[in-house]
Order: sequence, then structure tokens, then C-alpha cells
Amino acid sequence: MVMQQERKYPVFVMCGRDHQRSRLLKNIDPDEKYKSKALLPFLGRRLIDWQLEALNRSSYIEGLYLLGLSAADARFSFPVHYVPVETTAEFPDKLAAGLEYLSAIGKNSHLVVISSSDAPGIQTPQINQFFEHLNSLPGSEFVLSLVPEDRVEVAFPNSGRVVLRFRDQNLILGELFALSPRAIRNNRKIISQISTRRLQINRQAEKINPKPVIRLLAQKPHMWGVIIKYLFGRATLEDAERMITKTFGYQTKGVIISDAGFGMDIDLPEDYERLKSYVQALMCPP
Repeated sequence: MVMQQERKYPVFVMCGRDHQRSRLLKNIDPDEKYKSKALLPFLGRRLIDWQLEALNRSSYIEGLYLLGLSAADARFSFPVHYVPVETTAEFPDKLAAGLEYLSAIGKNSHLVVISSSDAPGIQTPQINQFFEHLNSLPGSEFVLSLVPEDRVEVAFPNSGRVVLRFRDQNLILGELFALSPRAIRNNRKIISQISTRRLQINRQAEKINPKPVIRLLAQKPHMWGVIIKYLFGRATLEDAERMITKTFGYQTKGVIISDAGFGMDIDLPEDYERLKSYVQALMCPP
């Protein structure tokens, strides 16, 4: 019996920052010692170390490609690639630089996985679960990880995450997603607009919702039907997958990862403290 070869994927690790320093950096690093959030100290190590080490332990990963840091900024005990791109470059520019780097070293993949660097609660078993989903979705070009809201709220009450409220389940965006190189190259404008709209969401508001992104998607007439169903609480995840696929021409899927750490990154000072407690509990379980 011939065993199917395990497919491996390049992972782009987003470890830069915006042009303006965030409230988190201003609060934790008032003296501006650290070039980006990824380098902040966290439980005796750099923040990025926790997520990179978990990713490095996965056998599904072909290589780790750092977007926003250089070898002069951070070195690691395992191989990483430093993609030449400015720390404060825009999100689509970083993705484009990552693809150019892959091409220059003779690498190609039908999907590129994009990871944050500020979610220290992510663990290797759940990372592997995401990649196993990718392997079961041939032809998909946009794959989102999604975490049930109730899982996140148990671990991080009043987490302030943006919640996608579907008829059958409430979900929070996870910290890994995948895009095909074709989707990255052909949708630079929409990727830029979505990343900009996400910054407009006020995580400190009493009621968090994804309206800035919804208003952007509403510019696409194909999306009106599912948006109306969503606003009236009648849309399902499958409705959204089907309509995004039809609108943008890229097979879209969402995969459920039922782990709180997979859906919680560090955007605000209070996230930093809550994730410290969460990771400490993982290190020293009762």
C-alpha cells in the first residue's frame, strides 16, 4: 500500500507593525525599546517565540517566512526565512513580498498560510488540525480558521473579539488562514481594504460587530443576499462560504478549531495580561 505524501505549506508570519504605534505598544513599551509587538517580552521570552515554536513543531510546515523582522532584529534556534520588507509595510505589500521571495528561492505552493505572531496561546495540535483541514479541501483558495465564541468567552470573558453571528453558530476569526498565490496577486485592493476596515473596528466598544467589513463587502452586489440574511440572523456559515466563492471566484471555506487560544491575540494591554495567565495555566496545568 502506497502512503500519500504529507503535504507541506509555507507559512508567512506577520511580525511587523502599523506606521503609528498602537495603544498596546505605547502602554507596554513607552520608551520604544522594541521594533514591533512581536519582540515584546512575554513570560521570559519574546512574544513571537511562543507562536513560532508551536508552528515549528508542526510537520505540515515547509518553512517559516518572517515578514517585518530581519536577522538583526531576532534570531531563532531553528531555521526561519527573513523576507526583505519594511516593518511598517502595508499588509498586501508584505504578502506580495512573501510571494516574490518564494519565487526567488524556487519554492511554490497552491496555498500560502498566513499566521499572526502575537497569539502565544496557539498550540501545535490545533495547528496540525488546521493543516489537516487544508489537506481535505482540494481546490480551495481561501480558508479561514474559526473558533466558537463560547470557547473563547469561557477562557477570556468579555474578550472583545469580533463575532460572526450565524444562524447555527457564533464564530470568531482564528489566528491562521490560507490564501492561494492567485488570490493574493489578483485581490491586492480588496485585501488592503479589508485589513484597513478591520482597524476601524473599536474593540473597546460595549458591543463589537464587524460592520466596517460588512459595508465594504456590500459594495459587491453578489453579497447583498447573504448580508441581508446575516443582518436578520438567518445566514449560515455555508451561506457565507457560497456567496464569497461566487463573488470573488475563489473557493472559500471556513474550518472550526475549538480551542480558545487559537482565537485570541494581543491587541490591547488587557489582552497581554489575560494571555499571560492563560499561557501560564497551559504551562502548569492543575
